[in-house]
Amino acid sequence: MGQSQHCLADRYSQDALFDSTDIQVSEGVHFATSMRWPSSVMDSLRMDIYMPDPNIDPAEKRPLIVMTHGGAFLAGDRTDMAPYAMEMARRGFVTATISYRLGWECAATDVFGPCISCQSEAWRLKAAVYRAVQDNRAATRYLVHHANDLGIDTAFVFLQGESAGSITSLHAAFWDQTEAETFCSTCLDDLGLLDTAGNDLTETFTIKGVINNCGGLANVNQGVMDGQNIPVIGFHTEWDCVVPYQSGPVLNCAPANCGAFFWVTGSDYIRARLNQNGICSNMNRRLANLNHCDYPFGAIVGKSSCFLKNILCDNCTSSVTDQVWDIPDCSAGGTISVEEPEKVELVTVIGNRLLFNRPEKIRSVKIYDVSMRLISVVHVSGSSEVQLPSSLRGCMFVKIDAENGPSEVKKWCNF
Repeated sequence: MGQSQHCLADRYSQDALFDSTDIQVSEGVHFATSMRWPSSVMDSLRMDIYMPDPNIDPAEKRPLIVMTHGGAFLAGDRTDMAPYAMEMARRGFVTATISYRLGWECAATDVFGPCISCQSEAWRLKAAVYRAVQDNRAATRYLVHHANDLGIDTAFVFLQGESAGSITSLHAAFWDQTEAETFCSTCLDDLGLLDTAGNDLTETFTIKGVINNCGGLANVNQGVMDGQNIPVIGFHTEWDCVVPYQSGPVLNCAPANCGAFFWVTGSDYIRARLNQNGICSNMNRRLANLNHCDYPFGAIVGKSSCFLKNILCDNCTSSVTDQVWDIPDCSAGGTISVEEPEKVELVTVIGNRLLFNRPEKIRSVKIYDVSMRLISVVHVSGSSEVQLPSSLRGCMFVKIDAENGPSEVKKWCNF
Protein backbone atom coordinates (compact mmCIF):
# COMPACT_ATOMS: atom_id res chain seq x y z
CA MET A 1 0.00 0.00 0.00
CA GLY A 2 1.37 3.42 -0.93
CA GLN A 3 1.00 6.69 0.89
CA SER A 4 -2.42 7.33 2.35
CA GLN A 5 -4.42 10.53 2.15
CA HIS A 6 -3.29 11.19 5.73
CA CYS A 7 0.37 11.73 4.78
CA LEU A 8 0.09 15.51 5.26
CA ALA A 9 2.49 18.20 6.42
CA ASP A 10 2.25 19.12 10.13
CA ARG A 11 -0.49 16.61 10.89
CA TYR A 12 0.18 13.48 13.03
CA SER A 13 3.67 14.80 13.81
CA GLN A 14 5.83 15.22 16.91
CA ASP A 15 4.19 18.55 17.69
CA ALA A 16 0.53 19.22 18.39
CA LEU A 17 -1.55 20.73 15.59
CA PHE A 18 -4.56 21.66 17.74
CA ASP A 19 -4.97 23.33 21.10
CA SER A 20 -6.59 21.26 23.86
CA THR A 21 -9.61 23.55 23.65
CA ASP A 22 -10.06 22.40 20.04
CA ILE A 23 -10.61 18.77 21.14
CA GLN A 24 -14.10 17.39 21.69
CA VAL A 25 -14.33 14.82 24.49
CA SER A 26 -17.27 12.41 24.79
CA GLU A 27 -17.10 10.75 28.22
CA GLY A 28 -18.69 7.52 29.39
CA VAL A 29 -19.78 6.17 26.00
CA HIS A 30 -21.25 2.69 26.57
CA PHE A 31 -19.88 0.06 24.18
CA ALA A 32 -20.45 -3.34 25.82
CA THR A 33 -22.07 -5.24 28.69
CA SER A 34 -20.32 -8.43 29.78
CA MET A 35 -20.25 -10.80 32.72
CA ARG A 36 -17.16 -10.63 34.87
CA TRP A 37 -15.60 -14.00 35.46
CA PRO A 38 -15.08 -15.76 37.89
CA SER A 39 -18.12 -13.92 39.28
CA SER A 40 -21.58 -13.27 37.86
CA VAL A 41 -21.27 -9.48 38.10
CA MET A 42 -22.29 -7.70 34.89
CA ASP A 43 -19.95 -4.88 33.90
CA SER A 44 -21.14 -1.95 31.82
CA LEU A 45 -18.08 -1.06 29.78
CA ARG A 46 -17.51 2.53 28.70
CA MET A 47 -15.00 4.61 26.80
CA ASP A 48 -13.99 8.25 26.50
CA ILE A 49 -13.56 9.50 22.92
CA TYR A 50 -11.32 12.42 21.95
CA MET A 51 -11.36 14.05 18.52
CA PRO A 52 -10.56 17.39 16.88
CA ASP A 53 -13.60 19.64 16.68
CA PRO A 54 -15.12 19.06 13.20
CA ASN A 55 -15.92 22.78 13.03
CA ILE A 56 -12.20 23.51 13.21
CA ASP A 57 -10.58 20.47 11.62
CA PRO A 58 -11.17 20.16 7.85
CA ALA A 59 -10.37 16.44 7.80
CA GLU A 60 -13.47 14.34 7.20
CA LYS A 61 -11.83 11.04 8.21
CA ARG A 62 -9.03 10.47 10.70
CA PRO A 63 -6.98 7.46 11.86
CA LEU A 64 -8.14 5.85 15.10
CA ILE A 65 -6.12 4.87 18.20
CA VAL A 66 -7.80 2.59 20.78
CA MET A 67 -6.05 2.91 24.17
CA THR A 68 -6.01 0.43 27.07
CA HIS A 69 -4.78 1.23 30.60
CA GLY A 70 -2.54 -0.85 32.84
CA GLY A 71 -2.92 -2.22 36.37
CA ALA A 72 -2.02 -5.96 36.36
CA PHE A 73 -5.60 -6.73 35.25
CA LEU A 74 -6.56 -5.87 38.84
CA ALA A 75 -6.71 -2.08 38.99
CA GLY A 76 -6.53 1.07 36.92
CA ASP A 77 -9.06 3.16 35.04
CA ARG A 78 -9.58 4.38 31.50
CA THR A 79 -8.80 7.94 32.65
CA ASP A 80 -5.20 6.78 33.26
CA MET A 81 -4.74 7.04 29.49
CA ALA A 82 -6.48 10.41 29.17
CA PRO A 83 -3.24 12.40 28.77
CA TYR A 84 -2.22 10.18 25.85
CA ALA A 85 -5.70 10.39 24.34
CA MET A 86 -5.67 14.18 24.50
CA GLU A 87 -2.16 14.59 23.09
CA MET A 88 -2.68 12.21 20.18
CA ALA A 89 -6.02 13.87 19.40
CA ARG A 90 -4.22 17.22 19.36
CA ARG A 91 -2.04 15.75 16.61
CA GLY A 92 -5.11 14.90 14.54
CA PHE A 93 -6.11 11.35 15.52
CA VAL A 94 -9.43 10.14 16.89
CA THR A 95 -8.59 8.44 20.19
CA ALA A 96 -10.58 6.34 22.63
CA THR A 97 -9.49 5.21 26.09
CA ILE A 98 -11.50 2.17 27.16
CA SER A 99 -12.59 0.33 30.29
CA TYR A 100 -12.38 -3.45 30.51
CA ARG A 101 -13.33 -6.13 33.02
CA LEU A 102 -10.84 -6.31 35.91
CA GLY A 103 -10.10 -8.85 38.63
CA TRP A 104 -8.82 -12.45 38.81
CA GLU A 105 -9.35 -13.45 42.46
CA CYS A 106 -6.21 -11.67 43.66
CA ALA A 107 -6.62 -9.03 46.36
CA ALA A 108 -3.18 -7.50 45.87
CA THR A 109 -2.76 -4.33 43.82
CA ASP A 110 0.94 -3.61 44.43
CA VAL A 111 4.06 -4.88 42.64
CA PHE A 112 5.02 -7.65 45.09
CA GLY A 113 1.62 -8.84 46.33
CA PRO A 114 0.55 -11.05 43.40
CA CYS A 115 3.77 -13.07 43.57
CA ILE A 116 3.53 -13.55 47.33
CA SER A 117 -0.17 -14.34 47.68
CA CYS A 118 -1.76 -15.06 44.30
CA GLN A 119 0.31 -17.63 42.43
CA SER A 120 -2.37 -20.25 43.06
CA GLU A 121 -4.71 -18.07 40.98
CA ALA A 122 -2.30 -17.83 38.04
CA TRP A 123 -4.73 -19.66 35.75
CA ARG A 124 -7.32 -16.96 36.42
CA LEU A 125 -4.81 -14.33 35.29
CA LYS A 126 -4.80 -15.98 31.87
CA ALA A 127 -8.58 -15.68 31.80
CA ALA A 128 -8.26 -11.99 32.68
CA VAL A 129 -6.01 -11.45 29.65
CA TYR A 130 -8.44 -13.28 27.37
CA ARG A 131 -11.34 -11.28 28.80
CA ALA A 132 -9.50 -7.96 28.31
CA VAL A 133 -8.84 -8.84 24.66
CA GLN A 134 -12.55 -9.56 24.22
CA ASP A 135 -13.37 -6.12 25.61
CA ASN A 136 -10.72 -4.39 23.51
CA ARG A 137 -12.12 -5.94 20.36
CA ALA A 138 -15.68 -5.11 21.38
CA ALA A 139 -14.64 -1.46 21.81
CA THR A 140 -12.95 -1.42 18.41
CA ARG A 141 -16.03 -2.98 16.79
CA TYR A 142 -18.15 -0.24 18.34
CA LEU A 143 -15.88 2.52 17.04
CA VAL A 144 -15.74 1.02 13.56
CA HIS A 145 -19.54 0.66 13.58
CA HIS A 146 -19.85 4.39 14.40
CA ALA A 147 -17.03 5.48 12.10
CA ASN A 148 -19.17 7.84 10.04
CA ASP A 149 -20.46 9.67 13.10
CA LEU A 150 -16.97 9.96 14.59
CA GLY A 151 -15.07 10.81 11.42
CA ILE A 152 -12.90 7.67 11.58
CA ASP A 153 -11.01 6.20 8.64
CA THR A 154 -11.46 2.48 9.31
CA ALA A 155 -8.54 1.66 7.02
CA PHE A 156 -6.19 2.95 9.72
CA VAL A 157 -6.91 1.51 13.16
CA PHE A 158 -4.10 1.48 15.73
CA LEU A 159 -3.87 0.14 19.30
CA GLN A 160 -1.98 1.61 22.26
CA GLY A 161 -1.48 0.30 25.76
CA GLU A 162 0.54 0.52 28.94
CA SER A 163 1.65 -2.54 30.96
CA ALA A 164 -1.42 -4.82 31.17
CA GLY A 165 -2.99 -2.55 28.56
CA SER A 166 -0.07 -3.23 26.23
CA ILE A 167 -0.37 -6.96 26.85
CA THR A 168 -4.04 -6.59 25.93
CA SER A 169 -3.34 -4.47 22.84
CA LEU A 170 -0.65 -6.80 21.50
CA HIS A 171 -2.84 -9.87 21.87
CA ALA A 172 -5.87 -8.05 20.43
CA ALA A 173 -3.74 -7.24 17.39
CA PHE A 174 -2.02 -10.61 16.86
CA TRP A 175 -4.24 -13.36 18.30
CA ASP A 176 -6.65 -15.49 16.35
CA GLN A 177 -9.13 -17.72 18.17
CA THR A 178 -6.95 -20.84 18.01
CA GLU A 179 -3.93 -19.00 19.41
CA ALA A 180 -6.03 -17.57 22.23
CA GLU A 181 -7.26 -21.05 23.15
CA THR A 182 -3.68 -22.35 23.11
CA PHE A 183 -2.89 -19.69 25.74
CA CYS A 184 -6.03 -20.35 27.83
CA SER A 185 -7.59 -23.75 27.17
CA THR A 186 -10.65 -23.17 29.39
CA CYS A 187 -11.49 -19.66 28.22
CA LEU A 188 -13.69 -20.56 25.27
CA ASP A 189 -16.08 -22.51 27.52
CA ASP A 190 -15.91 -19.97 30.35
CA LEU A 191 -15.96 -16.73 28.37
CA GLY A 192 -16.99 -17.42 24.79
CA LEU A 193 -15.36 -16.39 21.52
CA LEU A 194 -12.96 -13.47 21.29
CA ASP A 195 -15.11 -11.54 18.84
CA THR A 196 -18.66 -11.97 20.09
CA ALA A 197 -18.48 -10.74 23.70
CA GLY A 198 -20.07 -7.56 24.98
CA ASN A 199 -22.15 -6.46 22.00
CA ASP A 200 -23.75 -7.94 18.90
CA LEU A 201 -21.87 -5.78 16.38
CA THR A 202 -20.24 -7.67 13.52
CA GLU A 203 -17.90 -5.10 11.98
CA THR A 204 -14.42 -6.34 11.08
CA PHE A 205 -11.19 -4.36 11.04
CA THR A 206 -7.46 -4.70 10.49
CA ILE A 207 -4.93 -3.37 12.99
CA LYS A 208 -2.24 -1.31 11.23
CA GLY A 209 0.15 -0.81 14.17
CA VAL A 210 0.63 -1.04 17.95
CA ILE A 211 2.16 1.37 20.49
CA ASN A 212 3.56 -0.95 23.17
CA ASN A 213 4.61 0.68 26.44
CA CYS A 214 6.23 -1.99 28.65
CA GLY A 215 4.05 -4.88 27.47
CA GLY A 216 4.64 -8.41 26.23
CA LEU A 217 3.17 -11.14 24.08
CA ALA A 218 2.67 -14.86 24.71
CA ASN A 219 2.76 -17.64 22.11
CA VAL A 220 5.49 -15.98 20.02
CA ASN A 221 7.40 -19.24 19.67
CA GLN A 222 4.19 -20.80 18.34
CA GLY A 223 4.16 -18.29 15.49
CA VAL A 224 1.49 -15.88 16.79
CA MET A 225 3.29 -12.95 15.10
CA ASP A 226 4.03 -14.73 11.85
CA GLY A 227 2.22 -13.95 8.62
CA GLN A 228 0.90 -10.58 9.84
CA ASN A 229 2.14 -7.15 8.82
CA ILE A 230 1.58 -5.21 12.06
CA PRO A 231 4.40 -2.79 12.93
CA VAL A 232 5.10 -2.19 16.63
CA ILE A 233 6.86 0.64 18.47
CA GLY A 234 8.10 -0.43 21.91
CA PHE A 235 9.12 1.43 25.08
CA HIS A 236 10.74 -0.65 27.84
CA THR A 237 13.33 -0.66 30.63
CA GLU A 238 15.97 -3.39 30.65
CA TRP A 239 15.42 -4.81 34.16
CA ASP A 240 11.65 -4.55 34.32
CA CYS A 241 10.34 -7.30 36.63
CA VAL A 242 6.61 -6.69 36.08
CA VAL A 243 6.75 -7.41 32.35
CA PRO A 244 10.19 -8.59 31.16
CA TYR A 245 12.10 -6.65 28.53
CA GLN A 246 13.17 -9.91 26.88
CA SER A 247 11.31 -12.99 28.19
CA GLY A 248 10.06 -14.47 31.44
CA PRO A 249 7.01 -14.67 33.69
CA VAL A 250 4.98 -11.54 34.39
CA LEU A 251 4.70 -10.09 37.92
CA ASN A 252 8.06 -11.65 38.86
CA CYS A 253 9.14 -8.95 41.34
CA ALA A 254 9.19 -10.53 44.81
CA PRO A 255 12.25 -12.27 46.29
CA ALA A 256 10.48 -15.58 45.68
CA ASN A 257 10.33 -17.00 42.16
CA CYS A 258 6.99 -16.13 40.53
CA GLY A 259 7.24 -18.64 37.74
CA ALA A 260 3.63 -19.73 38.16
CA PHE A 261 2.44 -16.77 36.12
CA PHE A 262 2.38 -16.97 32.34
CA TRP A 263 5.50 -16.19 30.34
CA VAL A 264 5.74 -13.47 27.73
CA THR A 265 8.27 -12.25 25.27
CA GLY A 266 8.83 -8.58 25.98
CA SER A 267 9.47 -5.61 23.74
CA ASP A 268 13.02 -6.61 22.75
CA TYR A 269 12.01 -10.09 21.59
CA ILE A 270 8.94 -8.70 19.84
CA ARG A 271 11.24 -6.35 17.91
CA ALA A 272 13.54 -9.24 17.00
CA ARG A 273 10.66 -11.40 15.75
CA LEU A 274 9.22 -8.57 13.66
CA ASN A 275 12.62 -7.91 12.12
CA GLN A 276 13.00 -11.61 11.39
CA ASN A 277 9.68 -11.44 9.54
CA GLY A 278 10.65 -8.28 7.66
CA ILE A 279 8.13 -6.09 9.53
CA CYS A 280 8.91 -2.55 10.67
CA SER A 281 9.59 -1.98 14.37
CA ASN A 282 11.01 0.71 16.64
CA MET A 283 12.56 -0.16 20.01
CA ASN A 284 13.11 2.57 22.61
CA ARG A 285 14.87 1.19 25.65
CA ARG A 286 16.33 2.39 28.94
CA LEU A 287 19.29 0.17 29.83
CA ALA A 288 20.28 -0.68 33.41
CA ASN A 289 16.90 0.54 34.64
CA LEU A 290 14.56 -1.63 36.73
CA ASN A 291 11.48 0.60 36.84
CA HIS A 292 8.26 -0.43 35.13
CA CYS A 293 6.69 1.82 32.48
CA ASP A 294 9.32 4.46 33.21
CA TYR A 295 9.67 6.00 29.74
CA PRO A 296 8.87 9.76 29.75
CA PHE A 297 5.37 10.68 28.63
CA GLY A 298 6.46 13.41 26.19
CA ALA A 299 8.95 11.14 24.45
CA ILE A 300 6.33 8.40 24.03
CA VAL A 301 3.86 10.85 22.49
CA GLY A 302 6.32 12.40 20.05
CA LYS A 303 7.96 9.16 18.96
CA SER A 304 4.68 7.25 18.71
CA SER A 305 2.97 9.91 16.61
CA CYS A 306 5.89 9.94 14.17
CA PHE A 307 5.91 6.12 14.06
CA LEU A 308 2.24 6.05 13.12
CA LYS A 309 2.75 8.83 10.59
CA ASN A 310 5.53 6.81 8.97
CA ILE A 311 3.01 3.98 8.58
CA LEU A 312 0.51 6.42 7.06
CA CYS A 313 3.21 7.65 4.68
CA ASP A 314 4.43 4.13 3.87
CA ASN A 315 8.01 4.90 4.90
CA CYS A 316 8.29 3.00 8.20
CA THR A 317 11.85 1.87 8.99
CA SER A 318 13.17 -0.19 11.91
CA SER A 319 15.38 1.25 14.63
CA VAL A 320 16.71 0.65 18.14
CA THR A 321 17.74 3.54 20.39
CA ASP A 322 18.86 4.19 23.95
CA GLN A 323 18.45 7.95 23.51
CA VAL A 324 15.24 8.96 25.25
CA TRP A 325 14.78 12.37 23.70
CA ASP A 326 15.82 11.65 20.10
CA ILE A 327 12.33 12.50 18.87
CA PRO A 328 12.29 12.76 15.06
CA ASP A 329 10.90 15.68 13.12
CA CYS A 330 8.10 14.16 11.08
CA SER A 331 6.23 17.39 10.34
CA ALA A 332 6.83 16.99 6.61
CA GLY A 333 4.31 14.92 4.69
CA GLY A 334 2.64 14.45 1.38
CA THR A 335 0.83 17.17 -0.46
CA ILE A 336 -2.91 17.62 -0.56
CA SER A 337 -4.26 15.96 -3.65
CA VAL A 338 -7.38 17.47 -5.13
CA GLU A 339 -9.26 15.65 -7.85
CA GLU A 340 -11.40 17.99 -9.90
CA PRO A 341 -13.27 16.11 -12.65
CA GLU A 342 -14.81 18.62 -14.97
CA LYS A 343 -18.28 17.16 -14.69
CA VAL A 344 -18.59 17.75 -10.91
CA GLU A 345 -16.63 20.98 -10.52
CA LEU A 346 -18.52 23.30 -8.20
CA VAL A 347 -16.44 26.49 -8.36
CA THR A 348 -13.92 28.44 -10.34
CA VAL A 349 -11.36 30.80 -8.77
CA ILE A 350 -10.54 34.00 -10.68
CA GLY A 351 -8.30 36.31 -8.70
CA ASN A 352 -10.10 36.95 -5.41
CA ARG A 353 -13.47 35.89 -6.78
CA LEU A 354 -15.03 32.49 -6.18
CA LEU A 355 -17.52 31.70 -8.95
CA PHE A 356 -20.16 29.07 -8.16
CA ASN A 357 -21.14 26.87 -11.07
CA ARG A 358 -24.07 25.51 -9.05
CA PRO A 359 -24.88 28.23 -6.47
CA GLU A 360 -28.00 26.51 -5.15
CA LYS A 361 -25.84 23.58 -3.95
CA ILE A 362 -23.22 25.53 -1.97
CA ARG A 363 -23.51 25.15 1.82
CA SER A 364 -20.30 26.71 3.16
CA VAL A 365 -16.94 28.19 2.17
CA LYS A 366 -14.00 27.93 4.56
CA ILE A 367 -10.40 29.07 4.14
CA TYR A 368 -7.45 27.17 5.67
CA ASP A 369 -3.74 27.90 5.83
CA VAL A 370 -1.17 25.43 4.46
CA SER A 371 -1.21 23.57 7.80
CA MET A 372 -4.96 23.10 7.33
CA ARG A 373 -5.90 25.40 10.22
CA LEU A 374 -9.18 27.22 9.76
CA ILE A 375 -8.53 30.96 9.33
CA SER A 376 -11.75 32.34 7.85
CA VAL A 377 -15.36 31.46 7.01
CA VAL A 378 -16.90 33.23 4.00
CA HIS A 379 -20.60 34.03 4.13
CA VAL A 380 -22.60 32.35 1.36
CA SER A 381 -25.62 34.45 0.42
CA GLY A 382 -27.06 32.33 -2.37
CA SER A 383 -25.48 34.44 -5.10
CA SER A 384 -23.39 33.03 -7.92
CA GLU A 385 -20.09 34.33 -6.50
CA VAL A 386 -18.35 35.56 -3.36
CA GLN A 387 -15.35 37.78 -2.82
CA LEU A 388 -12.49 36.15 -0.95
CA PRO A 389 -10.91 38.36 1.77
CA SER A 390 -8.23 40.55 0.23
CA SER A 391 -6.67 41.01 3.68
CA LEU A 392 -5.41 37.40 3.63
CA ARG A 393 -1.95 37.10 2.09
CA GLY A 394 -0.06 34.10 0.80
CA CYS A 395 -1.21 30.70 -0.42
CA MET A 396 -4.21 29.02 1.22
CA PHE A 397 -6.81 26.34 0.62
CA VAL A 398 -10.49 27.10 0.08
CA LYS A 399 -12.88 24.26 0.99
CA ILE A 400 -16.33 24.38 -0.58
CA ASP A 401 -19.02 22.08 0.85
CA ALA A 402 -22.08 21.23 -1.20
CA GLU A 403 -25.51 20.32 0.13
CA ASN A 404 -25.86 16.52 0.24
CA GLY A 405 -22.89 16.19 -2.03
CA PRO A 406 -19.11 16.30 -2.35
CA SER A 407 -16.64 18.87 -1.14
CA GLU A 408 -14.00 20.59 -3.21
CA VAL A 409 -10.69 22.09 -2.17
CA LYS A 410 -9.10 24.83 -4.24
CA LYS A 411 -5.67 26.29 -3.79
CA TRP A 412 -5.80 30.11 -3.64
CA CYS A 413 -2.84 32.45 -3.58
CA ASN A 414 -3.15 36.16 -2.84
CA PHE A 415 -0.06 38.38 -2.81
